[in-house]
Amino acid sequence: MSHNPRRRPGFTLVELLVVIAIIGVLVALLLPAVQAAREAARRSQCQNNLKQLALATLNFENQHQKLPLAYTNRDEGGMNNWVPFILPHVEQGNLVEGYDLNENWWVEPNRTFVQMHLPVMICPSTPNPHRFQDKPESSPPNKTGACGDYFAPAGVHPDINDSLGASEQINTDSDLRGVLRWYEEDNTVNRMADIRDGTSNTIMIGECAGREDVYRGRTHYPVDYEGPPRIRARGGAWATTDNAYEIGQRNPWKPAEWTTIPGRVAINNSNEWGHCFYSFHPGAANFAFADGSVQTLSETMSLRVLAHLVTRAGGEVTEGL
Repeated sequence: MSHNPRRRPGFTLVELLVVIAIIGVLVALLLPAVQAAREAARRSQCQNNLKQLALATLNFENQHQKLPLAYTNRDEGGMNNWVPFILPHVEQGNLVEGYDLNENWWVEPNRTFVQMHLPVMICPSTPNPHRFQDKPESSPPNKTGACGDYFAPAGVHPDINDSLGASEQINTDSDLRGVLRWYEEDNTVNRMADIRDGTSNTIMIGECAGREDVYRGRTHYPVDYEGPPRIRARGGAWATTDNAYEIGQRNPWKPAEWTTIPGRVAINNSNEWGHCFYSFHPGAANFAFADGSVQTLSETMSLRVLAHLVTRAGGEVTEGL
């Protein structure tokens, strides 16, 4: 009598391949949803950062009856931007206890503080969030500081009309200044009363993410201070006085060495200084308005409307956001 061993239960090779194929399809279907959920969480955190910065700025105004300057008077005291002034209002008071506003931001004792990465200044969607600016100077020390992704739009540059059609031209005789304007002869202080277009209609802080590296569209060009060509988005450090700029310009850091910024002036076209706004959120960027609210604006929105939202007293009527 022959012995017929019983077959052990299990998968055939074909069955195993089918199961693997099904799992692969499910993963492929789920991956975009997972990525979208992660980006939604990152966008929400970015909005929360901007909310904190906006409320801190308004708390500063409530305490001092003025808003911070985009950067201070270069001829008096130290050269500092708006961020150190509001840090006590975002639970960073311990950081600024030793900060000396009478000294430049890149020299001691400030030099040590500004090399600290501040989570509230970093958009979580930005690649390499722990970047450093280390710009060489003709005399040491370098302008060195931890980078951030938020900036103060100081106004609209008249060059914006080069990117607008004949029927969309901005009146360059109107007040093109932004909420957090820098110090100048006719702007020694920023006040809430200066925001005559309405606080809910005026951007106070926006995204310009990824600096000092350059991003044109989604193409990455690493910062290169020596060149050729010399490449720099300018304004990477959260403490730098290059943080703020007027939107609407198309010149790279070294125009004689690199091409004019390509593409249309628009949200997410380039993160270079003076151009527009830039984020790593798909199709949009986040903004804090002067009333403390935060909004997400599409990268396809009208450049003219965006300019109207930046000016604090241009006299425009903006609807339908």
